[in-house]
Amino acid sequence: MKRSQISVLFGSVVLAATSAFHATGYAIVVRDTSAEGVSEFLQSAAKGLWLYASLHWLFIAVVAVVAAWLPSRLSRIVLALSSAVVAADAVLLLVFVGPFVGELLLAVAAVAHIVGAVLQKPTMTG
Repeated sequence: MKRSQISVLFGSVVLAATSAFHATGYAIVVRDTSAEGVSEFLQSAAKGLWLYASLHWLFIAVVAVVAAWLPSRLSRIVLALSSAVVAADAVLLLVFVGPFVGELLLAVAAVAHIVGAVLQKPTMTG
């Protein structure tokens, strides 16, 4: 296994674990947004956004691993973009929620993915 693949795999495992842990909070979101006085729109939006975050982190983790193991001319770009999306998530959480372990784990995953992109050798295939 190449160093670039190890870095991407590490970042993707961190991202998938973060996604799984985040998904466990769904029941709490449903309970807390079902309180009296919370609009139906906010209830629906909170549930959808909560699931969206979990699923998009899992999707990015899988796409990054595929890009690392099937290198092509676009792989480095895919890894850089996946890193940018996860980094943006971490920054937004830091700004709106403040520092916490989930935000830190997203930042770690983003750094691992960008390191993997930098370490990946350019290829002429694909």
